[in-house]
Amino acid sequence: MRWLGLLACSLTALAQTPVFTADTTLQSIPVQVTDKRGNPVKGLRASDFTLLEDGEPQEISFFGAEKQPTTLAVLIDASSSMRTDGKLDRARALLGPLLRGANPRDEIFLVPFTDHILPLGDEEPFTQFTPGQRLFPPEIKIPAEGHGGTSIYDSLASALCHLRTAQNARQAVVVVTDGGDQHSRLNLNQLIQLTRSSNAQIFLVGFFGKSEYRNYRESPELMTLIGEREVDNPLVVFESLAKESGAESFFPTSESDLQKALTRISDILDAQYTLAYYPRDAGHFRRIDVKVKNRELRVVTRHGVGAEAGDEGVHFLASACEVSPKDHPYPWELRVTRNASGLLKYHEDFSDPRTGWPNHVDNTQMHSSAGLRYLAGEYEIYDYSRMLRGTRFYEGILGAYGPMWDDFRASVVVEARLDQSRGGTFTMAPGLIFHMNPAGYYALLVSGYRNDLKRDNHDIAVELVRRTWRLQPETVVIPWTKVDSTTTPLFKKAGNDERKRKLSVEYIQGRIRVLVNEREVAAVEDDEYATGYIGLALFGTGSALFRDLVVENLP
Repeated sequence: MRWLGLLACSLTALAQTPVFTADTTLQSIPVQVTDKRGNPVKGLRASDFTLLEDGEPQEISFFGAEKQPTTLAVLIDASSSMRTDGKLDRARALLGPLLRGANPRDEIFLVPFTDHILPLGDEEPFTQFTPGQRLFPPEIKIPAEGHGGTSIYDSLASALCHLRTAQNARQAVVVVTDGGDQHSRLNLNQLIQLTRSSNAQIFLVGFFGKSEYRNYRESPELMTLIGEREVDNPLVVFESLAKESGAESFFPTSESDLQKALTRISDILDAQYTLAYYPRDAGHFRRIDVKVKNRELRVVTRHGVGAEAGDEGVHFLASACEVSPKDHPYPWELRVTRNASGLLKYHEDFSDPRTGWPNHVDNTQMHSSAGLRYLAGEYEIYDYSRMLRGTRFYEGILGAYGPMWDDFRASVVVEARLDQSRGGTFTMAPGLIFHMNPAGYYALLVSGYRNDLKRDNHDIAVELVRRTWRLQPETVVIPWTKVDSTTTPLFKKAGNDERKRKLSVEYIQGRIRVLVNEREVAAVEDDEYATGYIGLALFGTGSALFRDLVVENLP
């Protein structure tokens, strides 16, 4: 998925289904052998290889030369960015030769995914292709309710789980995507441990645009994205997973480059060797080394198998090889309840930094005097680094997390703080953002003083704007509207009592209501963005504290 958004996903119920942890005994090691020019070397025998585990030679119990049958799972990203610019259709068309396979005994699976595994046509996920389907693969159908996120780690884990029952010793997974992971229950370390415990090679194809590839290449291992979430750099992830499994990663920026990458994968699978052995103790991590008698030849293979000591493993639902929500919950799920009608309620009191909101300062994307952080029962967004351009703000600091919402009611207690010694002024506006999605978001802002208001501490106003991620002017949905000045001011100043506002918004099928301290201030119709995530924001220079964020589904 190309959208660099926040890490969140639609809620999956914490099913009370039994779980299992996949395991195997025969360990398969894929091996590529090339000459000095990189050409594949064929015709070798088992006696030409030496397989070592932790430095000790192992008996090769199975040897497969080139053109051996392969069990292949092709995972293709069907998220919104892959669909909107036609990448999905172009990639799907180029996959034909790979899906046809090279051996009648190949097991072939085509598995589309977004923030979860999708069925292919009328078939269940991971249904093996028939001979006819290998020639004419079914169309990829995207369900209307799909939100279009990307869960690469979870989808890969499900594929590795399914391959535990593969009939062929040679196994591979090919992933085609145009972005990084932002929605998985598993983290990268858990996926690496699962990769080491599997027999499959993982080939990853990052079908990025040129500017995206350049951005990833120039970014650190952890990238700070829209919503201030930190996610893994996909270039680092893809190269790491490919190396761990003895495969390769590719980063084509054109259709011709993508075709070359897929052809290269087919050639590797067709020409490589498979060595398998029975490990003495499969319960721990072992280092692997494969050598050939001819030292002028180059060997490419995985360098380790098995889980690290103390690793608890990845748990799946026993019914479907789906990552277990119970054993691998999203952090925000700890703050979720459902009422008798099944409607979702999310209450974040910001008492525990482990619940997933951005919690960092001084990173490479932000000035040292700006950040987002948990405090004792409240959440602070502050920015003393930004300048103002006339009466308009630069792009604010946005922090977002949690599930996705359609019709909802959200509220948060907001306190704006002034620190004039650091440059804080009344020209600042904290607030709620909602329906944050790949196109943009709404921002409901509250301000204590603007150039178009009287300079009065007891005057506050609210504004609702719709913004896009592209550098275009914002759309004012509700202009600055003055709130009754007889109520408590928004801003807290030294020597005064604590002063705060409860800011609320409702969205029901395009009708938006804005409330301050439970009193309706304005209402409007606007359905440009009908679904997305909830977040908090600060526009301008200063600091804002947020308490008791509550979001509820509305029937």
